[in-house]
Amino acid sequence: MAKPVSITISHELGREAALARIRGGVDRIRDKLGMVKMQLVEEEWRDDTLDFGVAALGYTVRGSLTVEERLVRVEMMLPWVLATFAEALKLGVEKQGRVLLDKPKA
Repeated sequence: MAKPVSITISHELGREAALARIRGGVDRIRDKLGMVKMQLVEEEWRDDTLDFGVAALGYTVRGSLTVEERLVRVEMMLPWVLATFAEALKLGVEKQGRVLLDKPKA
């Protein structure tokens, strides 16, 4: 049975600045995925939403990332085979999101 995964990352940048950071960080995310045998195979921006597909273990996981004024929401549905990795995936996405969205220390 497929498992829905929902991740919310708060930020203080505002929508436009957060969107710019995420758009600018997609190449870094792509590189990190490659290190763990995953690949970004679909990427389409519609306004403030990125529709994506990530290939892993012979499956393609599709989802969306939506940038809001104070939050970034990531929604995806994991095939049952990958559902056991849901918590680790959530932690990894949250960590990378914070790296992209944290304000630099003054």
